[in-house]
Amino acid sequence: MDAWIERLMQGIDPDAPDASLQLFLRIMGMVDWMLLFWLTLACMAVGGLIGWWRGAFWRDVALAAALGPLGWIVSLLLPPPRRACRACGRPNPLSVANCRYCGASMAKVSAGRNTHEPK
Repeated sequence: MDAWIERLMQGIDPDAPDASLQLFLRIMGMVDWMLLFWLTLACMAVGGLIGWWRGAFWRDVALAAALGPLGWIVSLLLPPPRRACRACGRPNPLSVANCRYCGASMAKVSAGRNTHEPK
């Protein structure tokens, strides 16, 4: 660790007013930015797959972009998204066709038409 600090401080005067800026720029120059870019894209892809599976695609992509692999864990720990039944108002998973409580159809209503009325 001492050798790394010596190499980092080589040519920088610690008493100079811009010493911290020079250290920061030197450390940022050591980072492999392309690797971090592709790693972030890979984390977002896995987060998207988790979100697609759970029904919250954009939420999980954002979590993976912000937190990386920790975002995957957060995505899996969060409750799955739900939608309210139009008949009884109770929340149901997105994947069900009929309400678990009252049995009403969970099909989406098309604009301007009520699916319960006969044609």
